[in-house]
Amino acid sequence: MLKTKVILAALLVAAVPTVSMFASCGGDKAGNETTGNEQQTENGAETDAEVDRLATQFSPNVPEGTKFDGETFGLLIGSVGQKIYAEEETSALVNDAVYRRNNLIAEHFGIEMNIVKGGYAATGGGQQEAAAQFRSLIEANDDTYHVFTHVQHTGMPQMILEKYFVDWNTVPYINLDDEWWHQGVRDELCFGDKVYVMTGDYALYVDSIDCLVFNKDIFDALELEYPYQDVLDGTWTWDKFEELVAKGAKDLNGDGLMSAADDQWGISGWVYELAPALLVCSGYSPLEKDADGMPILNQNVDEAHEIYDRITNLFVDGQKAWSESSDYNAQISMFTEGRSMFRDTFLGGITGLSDVEFEFGIIPYPKWDENSEYQNRSSNMTALTYIPVTNSNLELTGAVLEELSYQSAKEVTPLYFDTVLTVKSTRDVESEDMRPIIKNNARFLYHDFSPSIIGMVQNKNNTYASTYASSLSAYQEKLDEMRELLTE
Repeated sequence: MLKTKVILAALLVAAVPTVSMFASCGGDKAGNETTGNEQQTENGAETDAEVDRLATQFSPNVPEGTKFDGETFGLLIGSVGQKIYAEEETSALVNDAVYRRNNLIAEHFGIEMNIVKGGYAATGGGQQEAAAQFRSLIEANDDTYHVFTHVQHTGMPQMILEKYFVDWNTVPYINLDDEWWHQGVRDELCFGDKVYVMTGDYALYVDSIDCLVFNKDIFDALELEYPYQDVLDGTWTWDKFEELVAKGAKDLNGDGLMSAADDQWGISGWVYELAPALLVCSGYSPLEKDADGMPILNQNVDEAHEIYDRITNLFVDGQKAWSESSDYNAQISMFTEGRSMFRDTFLGGITGLSDVEFEFGIIPYPKWDENSEYQNRSSNMTALTYIPVTNSNLELTGAVLEELSYQSAKEVTPLYFDTVLTVKSTRDVESEDMRPIIKNNARFLYHDFSPSIIGMVQNKNNTYASTYASSLSAYQEKLDEMRELLTE
């Protein structure tokens, strides 16, 4: 039987520092010697034949007959990860799919699923409470919970460096190369040869990936083609994006002034999400990796300054792009009232647009140029999974997490895309074709090793080169400390 409960008791909160997420990662895979993407010919030679890894009833990485009769798997949800929890069926499609998934896994392994909502808010204070609770449990050697889910920041990086969490490479049954694991975690948040944090389809991380929605009525009025084909052709670039943003802006009341309340904008969004999303899609990363996969500073100042320049130039003249910083609902209203050609949103935010009166579409952020790749930002509010060193049964943990992710990739994620979004929110198949591109090209962004793009967009002034120069010694000192801790 599935066992779930909610903890709402007050917690003793300790002060926990907030720093950018960094972990050490490595290994092409964990827990298995083969990926299942290879076939053997009659003489034993490998072929490149494609194998559908989602074709079996249960994960191919967990041996048939694996059982943990009478065991209980404990998962404590922090400020994020609530979509893993489903206490009962409610006729809400995703909730019910999660409920069925959790029960299926409980029955399959002969276990109880003790999935607990900690009741923490998604605010900074709530995040600190959750991180403090995790730390307290580990220091008390409490092994009630096999895993925690939480944000990528607010105390978690420091706990990683203090060796509070298990390296996923040591967890059986999990192959992190498989499509049901978030590849961007290893690529962007991990260094060296360890994996201390991960997430998979079970956390519905797609919910927190940035994308662009666009108003089809504005495109039609301007006799412009929708960007879908450009996306598919690989020609949806910053050049085309900038041209459209400029064309989409209009002084609706004819007073010669552009205002957020009265006029039409080329793009709008919440600056704390919009600015980082623009930076990520450019391909910029403040940290790179050396031959050993360890972090080094990206000191290509000229290239970075150019990227920051193009982003801030969207906002400098105040005529085409609007970044809201004080009233979150204002930038939503701008789009729902039909006064914004593009708007930044999470995929999960699209469901809130189902009642708009105009037709809209969904596309990924543009490439920097045609030789680049699409890159869409995973928010720092993405639900990540941490395995505490107090974990007393890594075999159970690996089997359950692997099966959670596998079953979610088979049913929950497709349902999220195809039913919740496509049927209730958008009205075209072209937008449906965009979503795998958005999901499969998600990546994270560091913040503590580069000047703030948010501040520069707010101030409408690019000071990257001078700010980087004045901050370089601090960046290097912090990086040296990080590298030292990662090699201990």
